[in-house]
Amino acid sequence: MLKKSSAVFFTGAVVSSLVLSACGNDSSSEDLEGESITVALSEGDIGQFNAWQARSEEFTEETGIEVEFTEVPYNNLLDRITTEGISGQGTFDLVTHLDVMGPSSRQFFEPLDDYAAEDDYNFDRFPESTLDLSTYEGEIYSLPVRANAQLMFYRKDVFEDLGIDPPETWEELEQAGETITEETDMAGIAPYYQAGNNGQNLYMWTSYLWSNGADILDDEMKPVFNSEEGIEATQRYIDLLVEDEIATAGSVSFGEQEARTNFKQSNSAMWIGWWWVYSDFNFSDSSDEEVLGNVGFTTVPGWEGKESVSNISTFPLAMMKDSENKEAAWEFMKWLSEPEFEKEVVLDALNGDSPSNQFSTDISQTANLNDEELNEAGDDLFTTGGESFENAQTLPKFENWPEVSDIISNAISNMATGESVEDNLNQAAEDVEQLLEEEGYYDE
Repeated sequence: MLKKSSAVFFTGAVVSSLVLSACGNDSSSEDLEGESITVALSEGDIGQFNAWQARSEEFTEETGIEVEFTEVPYNNLLDRITTEGISGQGTFDLVTHLDVMGPSSRQFFEPLDDYAAEDDYNFDRFPESTLDLSTYEGEIYSLPVRANAQLMFYRKDVFEDLGIDPPETWEELEQAGETITEETDMAGIAPYYQAGNNGQNLYMWTSYLWSNGADILDDEMKPVFNSEEGIEATQRYIDLLVEDEIATAGSVSFGEQEARTNFKQSNSAMWIGWWWVYSDFNFSDSSDEEVLGNVGFTTVPGWEGKESVSNISTFPLAMMKDSENKEAAWEFMKWLSEPEFEKEVVLDALNGDSPSNQFSTDISQTANLNDEELNEAGDDLFTTGGESFENAQTLPKFENWPEVSDIISNAISNMATGESVEDNLNQAAEDVEQLLEEEGYYDE
């Protein structure tokens, strides 16, 4: 379990290093005193974002640059970025966004390579897999300051009472789920099949798909998720609900948040999703008493005889091309992405030295993923997540992916209501191919 003591691990030297590195990034920040920037965050009371807001006062004290934050509902985020980008009004200087929004939004973003070159800023601080999700045609358009590995979470007390080991394969997950549903009043697992929500229901599906050797698109951008392996993987994913009945009944209409809440309320014993939720499960006031401190984690299960393949996702920070305060915005990006700043936020949370609404275990930089102090405080959560960053696959990265995602997301939702898996996948593949042909992805 994460340690939540009052001990303070940061020494004065480390804190001094943080301050010096933040102040010493670029002496030009002295010329920006009195400027103001606006940062758009995704709404949702996210601990990491709350910590950014609270600690931005330190940045203002050091640079004289004021920082204002505004929150945008997650479901409206892509539309809002697009609207702001088309208008050219420069309402936002910096925006957070889901990585899959990047290909269609980057036309509104400022490339960062020249800024980094001028200040000797090293992009290599981020894992290659996460930085790649911010890179288009060789240029970097955002910083992956929020990154998530996909893990499987489980109720340690329930598994111990029933004599179950954390599953390493989908078969073991199914067996564990059967035992849990038979021996307790809980469901085995809480998936999320609901369409929409920027394709949230694709992330668990792709873990099944990829671990069975299938894929979404081939090298020629043709849909292949309806291959024999893809149909088999999808059927198995859907059968958690419709055949095996080890998934909670409500999961047919769950988005990720509803499934997470179901787990937090002791209605299910397993959940697959992003690693940041570990702290939410174990320490959040919204978790049931029997859940608090009883949630363990392991890597996402894999297909029998094949390698486990999980997903990763980033929520990077980008500079809007029409910002009128680009130098000030870049100063904030540098300050926010200092490794010691990231470490301080997380260690303060693990040690109980920050308010509960700023609790964050979000680590995005390689040095911190391997940091002994952080992993000792976090029960090796960051080492496990770091392995996933290196071994995982990611969703396709191209401009029309949001439309493709919607097609597949709707198909998954339909299948979860009992409709034919094969028919829905074939129809979705036909619709995707037609869309991409109309968009000019195929040679004549």
